[in-house]
Amino acid sequence: MKKFNFNTTAKAVFSAGLMAFALSGCGSDGTDGSDGEDGVVGKPVGSVSALTSTITTASVDENQFLTVDFKLADANGVALTGLTLADIATISFGRVGSANEPGEDEIVNPSVDRQIWLSYFNKDKGDGYFTGSSYFDGSKSECEDCFVDNKDGSYSITIDKAIDTLDKYDYMADATNGVYMSIKTTNNESQTLVNNSFFYWVPATDVEVEKPLQILANSDCQTCHRADQAGELSMHGSKHNTEEACSFCHTDYNSYSKQDTDSEGNAIGEAYEYDGSIKGMVHSIHTEANFSDAGVYPQMTSNCLTCHNPNEEFNLTDSWKADVDTTACWSCHSPSPAAEAAGVPASHQQGNNCLTCHKDGERARGANEAHYALNSNFLATTLKVEFNSMTVADDESEIKVNFTVKNGEELVAINQIDPRPYQYGGFNSAIVINGVLTDDFLVNYQKVGYDTFVEEADGSITSTVSADSFDIATLIDAGSTIVLSSQLHVCSHRGVIEYCNEEDLDAGDQSAPYVTSDTYYFNLDGTVVEESPRMQHAEMADCQQCHTTEITHRYTNDIDGCASCHNGTRATSGGESSNLAFKVHSKHYVYDSSGSLFFKKTECQACHGEDGFSIQNITTESTPVAFGKDDNGLLVVSPQTAACVSCHVPPYGLSESTIQHIETNGGVVGTIDSLGVPEADYDALNVVETCSTCHNDGQILEAHSNWGGQ
Repeated sequence: MKKFNFNTTAKAVFSAGLMAFALSGCGSDGTDGSDGEDGVVGKPVGSVSALTSTITTASVDENQFLTVDFKLADANGVALTGLTLADIATISFGRVGSANEPGEDEIVNPSVDRQIWLSYFNKDKGDGYFTGSSYFDGSKSECEDCFVDNKDGSYSITIDKAIDTLDKYDYMADATNGVYMSIKTTNNESQTLVNNSFFYWVPATDVEVEKPLQILANSDCQTCHRADQAGELSMHGSKHNTEEACSFCHTDYNSYSKQDTDSEGNAIGEAYEYDGSIKGMVHSIHTEANFSDAGVYPQMTSNCLTCHNPNEEFNLTDSWKADVDTTACWSCHSPSPAAEAAGVPASHQQGNNCLTCHKDGERARGANEAHYALNSNFLATTLKVEFNSMTVADDESEIKVNFTVKNGEELVAINQIDPRPYQYGGFNSAIVINGVLTDDFLVNYQKVGYDTFVEEADGSITSTVSADSFDIATLIDAGSTIVLSSQLHVCSHRGVIEYCNEEDLDAGDQSAPYVTSDTYYFNLDGTVVEESPRMQHAEMADCQQCHTTEITHRYTNDIDGCASCHNGTRATSGGESSNLAFKVHSKHYVYDSSGSLFFKKTECQACHGEDGFSIQNITTESTPVAFGKDDNGLLVVSPQTAACVSCHVPPYGLSESTIQHIETNGGVVGTIDSLGVPEADYDALNVVETCSTCHNDGQILEAHSNWGGQ
C-alpha cells in the first residue's frame, strides 16, 4: 500500500471536498426527515441495588379518589423505569384531626383539642374495635389503566379505593392531608428493594406543607433498629421500614381484642383490649424487651429521652411530658405479662384518668418530673467532675490529684459524696488512675477510694495516691501520660442533692447515682494534655445511640474511661479475658425474646464509625493484649491479632488452620484451648504482624458485609 503525505493546506482542501460530496446526497427533495422518538434517559429498576421514590404531587377528585404522582431514581439520582402496579406495596392516606373525632371518651382524652392522625382507610375489627390499617396494595388491586409509567422515571397512580372512615369522621380538603407510599420490588439479582416516601399538603389550596405532628425522627428509632440489620424497622411483609410509616396505620384510636397463646397455640387467660397505637405498641414492646429474660432493649423504659430526643424543629418533641394523654400512661403502667412477671406492678388506679392527679408541680409527679427532672439518672448527667491538677512528688512516693465536683455551677461538698465501702472491696466513690504509653494503658484497674479524699478550703477535693498502696512507679518510670477519671456517687432524693446518710442510702430513701466523668490527661510534669494519646477505636456517642446512660457501671463520657479499667493488662480472677474489645464484642450478637437475631456485630461501622475498626492503625509499637492468665501471670495476644480474636473466639471463627495462618503472618495467638502466650515470653518473639497488608479497611468491610447471625 502506498502512503501519501499532505501538507496542512492540502488536507484542508481535501476535507472540504469530501464534505461537499457527502452533503450532496442528503435527500432528493432537499428537506430534513421527521425526528425520531427520544431515547429513554435512565435505566431499568431491576438493574439497581437501591432506589428512592419521591412523591411530587397528590390530588383528590370529586369522588374522593386519590391520585399520586411520583418519581423513581437510584442512589445517584438516575431515573428508573419499569416499575409495575404490583410493586406499589402500600398507599395509605389520612389527615390531621382532633382526638375526639373517632369517639374517645373523656377518661382517655380529656383534651378535645389534642391533634392526632386520622386514617381515611379504617378497618372494622369487630366488637367496637377499629384500626387505620386498610391500606391500598397494588399487588391485590384489580384496577385497569390506573397506573401509568411515563417511561422517564416518573409515574402516576389513581387508586381504586374509596375513603372509608367507618362513619367516624369526614374527608376534609382544608385540613393537612398526607400520603404514605411503600414500594417493594425485586431486582435482577433477586434482592428485595424497599423504599418509603411521604407527601403532606392541603388539598383545598394545593399547597405542600411540612410533616405535621412530629414527635421523633426515624433516626431516633434506627440508631438501634439499624437499616440492613436483623433488627431493623421492617414490618408487615418487610415493606414498612420507617417510624413515619407506622404512624399512618397505628393511629391513636387503634385497638382490638387480643388473645395471648402459649407456644402450642393454646389460649392463655381472657381476651383483652390491646392498644394498637404506635405509642402503645412501642411502649409495650420496649417494656417487655427490657424486663424479659431475653430482652434486647438496653435501657430503662422510664428513660423517655432514649427515644424522644429533643429536636426544636419538631412541634411535638416534648409531648411525652405534656400530661394530656392518659393512654400514653397506660401503655407503660399497664405492664405486659413479662413486666408483671418481673415484679412491675400495674397502676394503682388502672383505667382511671391518670391526669386527675399526675401533673407536673401539682399533687403528684407528672411525666416530666417522674421520668426526667426528678429522676436520679437525669441528675447524674447534670453533675460533672473536673480534674484540676496532678502533681508527682519529688521523691516519686506519691501523686496528688485535685478535682472538683459540680452540679451546674454549684459545688458538691465531700459529705454529699457516697462514703460507703464497696461490697467487693474499696469504696463506692473513687477516682481511677492509670498511664498511657503508645496505644494502651500500663497497669490493671486502680481504684483510689473515698478514704484518700480531703476537702480543701475552696471546696475542691484532693486525693493522695501513695506508692505504698498503688502501682504508680510503673507509670512514672515508663514516662507515661497520666490518665484520670472518676467513679463517684452523689447522694440525692427525688433529684435534689443532699448530705449523705448511710442508713437512708442502705434503706433506699436516698439515691446515689453515678456521676459521669470526662477522662483527663496530664504529663508527668503536671502540664495538661488536651486530647487522648490513644487511637480512638470507637466513640461513646456510638454506644449511646442505643444505651444512652444505661451501661453497666457507666461512669464515663468517653471510651478511655472504660478502657482505663478494661485495658490490655486486664484478666478476671477466674483467668478469663476482660479487655474492652472482648467484653463488648462478646455481647453484641443480640437476640430478641423470641430467639430471633436482633443486632449482629459484623456491621463494624455501627459502633466503630468510619474507620475505628481499622487494624492498619494498630502499629508494631502497640502493646499486646491480655486474653486470660494462668498461675504464672497474664497470657497475651499480639495487638492486631487481638482485634480479630476478640470476635473470632473458639470454637466459632478460629481453627487450627486459622491460627497457623495468623502465625505465618507474624501474629501471636496461642492455642485453641488457651489464647495467648506468657507475657514474660512475648518480647523475645520480636513480633512483627503483617495482617493489615491483606486485611485492609475495604477487605474487612467486604468480608463482614454478608454475615448472618448463625
